[in-house]
This record gives sequence, C-alpha cells and structure tokens, in this order.
Amino acid sequence: MKKIKVYMHISENSGVGYYRLYLPALSLIESGLADVRINDFKFGEGDHVPISDKVLFDMCNWADIIVVGRLDQAEFYAKWGAIKETFNIPIVMDTDDNVHNVPITNPGYTGYAPNSSAKVWDTYAMEKVFDAITTTTDSLKSYYEKYHPRIYILPNNLDIGEWLKHSRKPHKKLRLGFMCSSAHADGFGIIQKPLYEILPKYPDVEFYYPDMYWRIFEHCPEKIRKQLKKVQWIKLQDWPKKLTELSIDIGLAPLRDNYFNRGKSNLRYLEYALAGMSPIVSPVEPYKCVENEKTGLVAREMSDWNVAIERLINDEKLRNTIASNAKDYVINSYNVYKNSKLWYNAYREIIEKFRDFYGKKKEYEYIGKDKYKRV
Repeated sequence: MKKIKVYMHISENSGVGYYRLYLPALSLIESGLADVRINDFKFGEGDHVPISDKVLFDMCNWADIIVVGRLDQAEFYAKWGAIKETFNIPIVMDTDDNVHNVPITNPGYTGYAPNSSAKVWDTYAMEKVFDAITTTTDSLKSYYEKYHPRIYILPNNLDIGEWLKHSRKPHKKLRLGFMCSSAHADGFGIIQKPLYEILPKYPDVEFYYPDMYWRIFEHCPEKIRKQLKKVQWIKLQDWPKKLTELSIDIGLAPLRDNYFNRGKSNLRYLEYALAGMSPIVSPVEPYKCVENEKTGLVAREMSDWNVAIERLINDEKLRNTIASNAKDYVINSYNVYKNSKLWYNAYREIIEKFRDFYGKKKEYEYIGKDKYKRV
C-alpha cells in the first residue's frame, strides 16, 4: 500500500484531541501506512501553541489530506476554506459529539444553545467547507448525513499497551465507581437513589466519584458519608495509570437517553473494562456493544440498578467473570494500533474521490523572503 501524507490539526488540547487525532496519528505512523504530522499537543497541560502561517503553509504544501478537529468559529473555518482553494486538497472535519442537541444540563449548552453562532458555523462548515466528515458512531453519522453526504465512522480506540502496563492495587473493601467528566450530572440522577438504598446495607462497600460532584452528595445520609470517596482531578496523561490503580470493582455507566447521549461513544465502558472493572451500563446507543450477563450488566430501569449492583456485590464469581470478559473484548476489538487501517482506508478513499473530481493538488516552491511560486 502506498503511504499517504496526513496533516492532523488538533484543535483541542484535551481528551478530544488525544482520542480523535493524536492517538490515531501515532497508530498510522507505527503501522507504516502513513506519514503524519500534527500541530501541537500537550495532554491538556499548558497553552495550545498556535501554528504560524508559514508553518501551516508548509504543512499543507506537504500533505495529501488534512484532518481538522472541530472548532466552531467563523475565522477558523474561513482559514480552512481558503487553504482548500489554495492547495486543491481534501480537508476533513472530525467531530465526536452531537453539538446540535446539547441538553441544557450540559456545560456545553452555554456555547451551543439554539441559534448560537457555534451551531450556525458548525452547520455552515459541514455543508460548505469540508470534503468529508469523520465521526465516532452510527448515530452521529445518521444525524450529520443531512449536512454532508460523505461521512466515515472511525470509532474511539485505546492504546491497549499503555493500559496494560498498569496494575490494580489490593484492597479490602469492595469498590463501586462512577468516573466521568463535568457533563454527567444527569447520570448521578440515575444512580443516587440506588446508592442511598444499597450502601447502608453493605458497610464494607465504598463508592468513588469525581470531586467536582461533591455537591450532589452534600446532604447524603450521615450513615453512608464515610463510604463516599471523592477522587481528585486526574491528568489526561496519568488517566490509564490512576484509573487502574483506583482498583474499582464495579464501574457504573448511567446515561440518560436523549439525542445528545445517543451520539456518545462507548469510551467510558472501554476504559472501565481495561481498568479491570465489571461494568453496569444504561441501555442507550453507546453501550449497545455490551452483551448483557457476559461483558457487562444492563440496567434498564432505576430499580434494575439496585438489582444489578447488589448482584455484583454478592456474586464475586460473576463479577470477576464479567470483568475478565469485558477486558478481553476491548483488547481484541478496540486496539488503535491494530485498527489503524480504518483510518488509512477512509483517508485513502477521500483522497482518491477528491482527485477524481477536482484533479491534482496545487503545489508551491519556496523562493525566499516568505514568498512561494506555483510549481
């Protein structure tokens, strides 16, 4: 297979930038299928360094295809439109959320409220600027097809080797956990009542959750207060190590069924499994990959959460079997280095279709003093 040259422009110095562009870039390089360059990535620490116009021009002059992380700003998309015209090169938008249906309870709603400029420019960019869209799920593809005819599904994958480097730590008390970002307050609404009913019955069970959600449990029953364990913010680069070392036995993944959540990926489940947890999930689109009773338990109603949690608390054999099955499933199915061909095949097809329609790329030669001439 011919190597392709890919420039990946990471727009977010965050988990989105890591999973959607940085990690696929590493997998393409290691596979030998592509030469890949990125602009900047610091694992969420420090300032995201803007690329200079000279370096950006050189990157685009070098590349066969450009992949851009979504950043819904007019000037950002105007730049990529100009680059497409200048170089006659395919430019792809990668997006991993349904930003047109952000619920009011989500912190992102402030930027994506109805008629917000971000939503307007996101739609415009999909329809007018980019030559293809890559995204994470069937649900997102189905939604965004009304804006663009060429959408490719590239699921979130993990660096399996990095996760397997770390080990769980021995502990005496059984541990439940819901480890999530700042956008999951609704999830606590699903499991709070079951936790308040279950924890008093099992004083040797602890519940771990992100410190940012401390207010949810501010008025919890006094008798379970010592069973609630706040987890301080974990840096992105430390996430596989720290999540594994928390040694959570039962990972809770509650999720409301709405248009936004249907577009989410199964990333939480993947990470729970690699950290050695036995997962319990809601029956929503992201967790359709879970085989009930084998690679996880599915809790359909709030009362099902009580049953599922107590079942795994009391049945160590089932708990360990599900954890083992889930881990094997993720290792075999979601290894970014084994799945690098997904990215290669998508990018290769986009390049070929673009060339068939628009012709060869425009290339330029540097002649000094920040000037170029068309080759």
